[in-house]
Amino acid sequence: MKQMGGQGCALVGDPNYHNRFGFRNFPELVYGGVPREVFLALPFNKAVPEAQGAVVFHEGFSATGFHSRKC
Repeated sequence: MKQMGGQGCALVGDPNYHNRFGFRNFPELVYGGVPREVFLALPFNKAVPEAQGAVVFHEGFSATGFHSRKC
């Protein structure tokens, strides 16, 4: 992501687990419908992320259910 020009990485997760990897909560960053305490970010330049732009998650995170295929 950094090589593609990204400024950081964001995720929704347990702060007690993800803090060990450098992710932390930034109160100025929000993601609609997600409690602020579990929306975490890891800035690549160690600065506080700017609260601008969009957070985009891979479409796989929106998958619902299990779809089986018949062979």
